[in-house]
Amino acid sequence: MYEKSALSECELVTMRCVWNLGKNATAFNVINMLAEDYGMVYKETTVYTFLKKLKEKGFLDTFRKGVTYYVPKVEEETYQKEMAKKLLRFWYKGDVTQAVEAVVEGEKISRREARKIRDAVRSCCE
Repeated sequence: MYEKSALSECELVTMRCVWNLGKNATAFNVINMLAEDYGMVYKETTVYTFLKKLKEKGFLDTFRKGVTYYVPKVEEETYQKEMAKKLLRFWYKGDVTQAVEAVVEGEKISRREARKIRDAVRSCCE
């Protein structure tokens, strides 16, 4: 099991790279993705440290096939949902209405998005 503590921003973006890379997650690929997709340019040793910490926390596993590959042990969706629930409890004291209002306030959402939100709420109440 992985440690449920929140990841630092650097660890989270590194983990997102691993999730996005799938089976091709090598340190080299993560370094490139961090720079190209997120504008985060780090020394190799720094990225290796992020990957090592993610493995220690139980988010990653590794295997060698010429080079070391990093494999997620935690699904992205699972982590997203846990962090969303933690955010809901901490900032909104479990008040879903207040959280939804905060998210959509000042945002333009389509009728389709509004319908999906309504349908999601209805499915939770039935």
